[in-house]
Amino acid sequence: MTPEDALPMVQVDCATCGTGVLVSKNSAAQTSIQWEVDSSACPKRAELPVGETCPHLSDSIRDAVFNGLLEVPASEQ
Repeated sequence: MTPEDALPMVQVDCATCGTGVLVSKNSAAQTSIQWEVDSSACPKRAELPVGETCPHLSDSIRDAVFNGLLEVPASEQ
């Protein structure tokens, strides 16, 4: 996939704490997350190892895909 083919980033808010991030899915297994605020805004982040995503945020991203708010390229679903 070239940068021109990349899907736009979509706003996803955590259903638990409300922290907003921008997300894109370039495949079912690959998720890009861009924090709009410092990641410490997520109360769960301080408890997690570096590089691990908050499970509540992961659930919110999965829900966004399931509800059609966040697209996964058709060839990758």
